Amino acid sequence: MKYDVKKEHINIENYSPFSHINEVSSHLRKNSFYLPFIIKSGEQRPVHPDTFDDLKIGPSKIVAEKLVFPTSSFRTVYEPEENVFYKLPLLRKITRGLRDLSWLDLERSRVAGKRLKSLPVGGFSFMPEECHSAEDPNFNYIKRTMPEGDREIFPWFYVIKSQNFSKEFELSSAKRIIASWMFFAAKDIFLEYHTQNILVDDKANLCYRDLSDVRSSREEVLKPGYPDNNPINRSELLANVFDRTVCKQNLDHLFRYDPKLDANDRKGLKEFIESEIKHYDLPFPDYSIDFPKDSPERVPQKTELVSWRNFR
Repeated sequence: MKYDVKKEHINIENYSPFSHINEVSSHLRKNSFYLPFIIKSGEQRPVHPDTFDDLKIGPSKIVAEKLVFPTSSFRTVYEPEENVFYKLPLLRKITRGLRDLSWLDLERSRVAGKRLKSLPVGGFSFMPEECHSAEDPNFNYIKRTMPEGDREIFPWFYVIKSQNFSKEFELSSAKRIIASWMFFAAKDIFLEYHTQNILVDDKANLCYRDLSDVRSSREEVLKPGYPDNNPINRSELLANVFDRTVCKQNLDHLFRYDPKLDANDRKGLKEFIESEIKHYDLPFPDYSIDFPKDSPERVPQKTELVSWRNFR
């Protein structure tokens, strides 16, 4: 795919109530840098420079370096020569918490990749991930491969905020996000469809990234890690993931930033959501589930029903 990593830097300031929390070194957020590699657990492993500092690893350990570019997820970097992404442990807080990369995250990536590969659907693809585990999880990493092709592909963040795209393109992309999410939810696969995890090509086809964020109500390794005293069932998992990621972190932002979209466009998308829920007979509750806005703890709680699912 024709991909311009510089477009990753167009971000959405009010994307999260905790977007002001960012302990990544400022010069590693928007500028290219050399990613150091060291030998660990018998192979060359990339280590984010901030982690290099935090673990007090000396420069004598560096055996190679590659020029990389940060993406909108700062601990994921793009290496243009191989056309790959590296997702790295980053032992600093960004928004809600420390960005480590546990062995469980790697296992979730493997399982989610197998599930998605077994369920092809039109207009949707995902980035294959190679999971590299180490004896010390601080040196785990995931390598993602950008899909091949001649089409141009954009971060969904960029599409929303740049205002360089037609209304028709944006609505087609939004409908594809809704339709693919519902398709997988009917198979008990819940895609964490916040805007950082979506790329869209010039034909409004989606490419999903970050398989370790995929959840399921039945697949043990993919079950959400909510507190034991706050479990949620499949119905509430539908509300938690769809209402939070598709509605609040996609559709709300799209309509906030694009003056071309009007009440009729909103009505059309609401009707499309209603029809997809009925098509798959998905048991959404008549309320939403979200995480508290005044605390970084990810404890699910009932909230007012999002407007996108209020069909009365």
